[in-house]
Amino acid sequence: MSAPPENVFGLSGLFARAKPVLRPLARATLGKLPAPAARLTGALAKHGGTPVRDLRLRPWANVNDGNAARWRARAQAMFRNIYVGGVEGLPQPLAEKFAQAWAHYCGCRYGLLLGHGTDALRIGLAALLEHDGLDYGGEIIVPNFSFIACASAALDRRFGVALVDVDPATLLIDAKRVEEAIVPGKTRAILPVHLFGQPADMTGLRKIATKHGLKIIEDAAQAHGARWENASVGSLGDAGAFSFQSSKNLACGEGGALVTNDERVFERAYSMHNAGRALRDGGRWLHVSLGWNLRPTEYQAALLALRLETFDAEQARRRRNFQRLREMMGELACLAPLAQHSGTSAHGMYMFAMRYRAENCGRLAIDDFLDIVRAEGAPIYRAFETTIAGQPAIRDLAKARPQYFRLLPTPVSDQAAGDTVYIPQNVFLGPAADMDDIVAAIGKVERHFSGRP
Repeated sequence: MSAPPENVFGLSGLFARAKPVLRPLARATLGKLPAPAARLTGALAKHGGTPVRDLRLRPWANVNDGNAARWRARAQAMFRNIYVGGVEGLPQPLAEKFAQAWAHYCGCRYGLLLGHGTDALRIGLAALLEHDGLDYGGEIIVPNFSFIACASAALDRRFGVALVDVDPATLLIDAKRVEEAIVPGKTRAILPVHLFGQPADMTGLRKIATKHGLKIIEDAAQAHGARWENASVGSLGDAGAFSFQSSKNLACGEGGALVTNDERVFERAYSMHNAGRALRDGGRWLHVSLGWNLRPTEYQAALLALRLETFDAEQARRRRNFQRLREMMGELACLAPLAQHSGTSAHGMYMFAMRYRAENCGRLAIDDFLDIVRAEGAPIYRAFETTIAGQPAIRDLAKARPQYFRLLPTPVSDQAAGDTVYIPQNVFLGPAADMDDIVAAIGKVERHFSGRP
């Protein structure tokens, strides 16, 4: 994003000349002053005009805002206790405590804290299907429009993947396409991804899984706190996998969790994540299954435990702004928010995802549109720019090992990779007026290129 011109608000030069130590104070002071009306109707910032929002004075909300105060209030003492106490890993008292708390939050009996969300998927699949990964394990059905981990986790355990299309309204795995892809005796599980924070059609998928004797592992990496009908994601299938990577609504830098209501699945997953040791009645040097060291540190668990305390309040703030923006987006034609399924009783609000409609913005190319709208200060970015099947790694693997890949027709996914954009979750932690700036920035660009007043 290019820097705004020097005369923005008539104050940018003053801010730029301020000593670095004084800039937070300058930002706090100048950012409260009213912005000029010319920013809404004048020349585009990309062409030398005034941006709708000068991010040097009015940055978007960040999940780390207020960290200094939180450190003094709680985190410092908690981290000090871990460091001084000397229990930074095993026997993992904090990790077990948080895992149980998160499982309860998701409506599950068992939880396992892991190093990454991808670990949760691959260990979840292996535990759920009792597969050691030493030979071909059958096929997992995954959506073609998603982050690559839902495929790579399956491939890591030597499962094949069948890539299917998504629903055109929600961009979530299409239950009809799932049933069409099932091969009796080969298909073993369905891996729905609750993309952008919205649950997949779990009612339809459960019916299909029951009919064909398949397992379901939910990829809920982007859907913390989301609910389908009357239940939380993670509890809707046979197991659920979450990510706590730094961009997520609940994060600790890197981390993941597996939740389930199946005691045997939990026991197998525990053993796999702890070098093959048994959950109960085992010893340090006794290994009852093939396993790895996927244990997190106690520092990760402590950070998650602290942030879980305020998670519901933060989600409530995101929800208000998310809904406000959704309502206001009705004024615009160049961006269309994804539909929300009637079964979604709570959206996870990880991303506010939209489809770009170039025909309503002078046929401006999507990357040019984003460059221009971000110059106005709007935090809008490309989503997945290619399908999973289009990723170089997957293309190369499919050529080398075709027995591990089956690509069904995915025209919706193919189109979505070319026009899907999003606003990240941190933006929704700000005040309601921030949503006005986003709509104003988009509207300014749309009016300029559409020719409409």
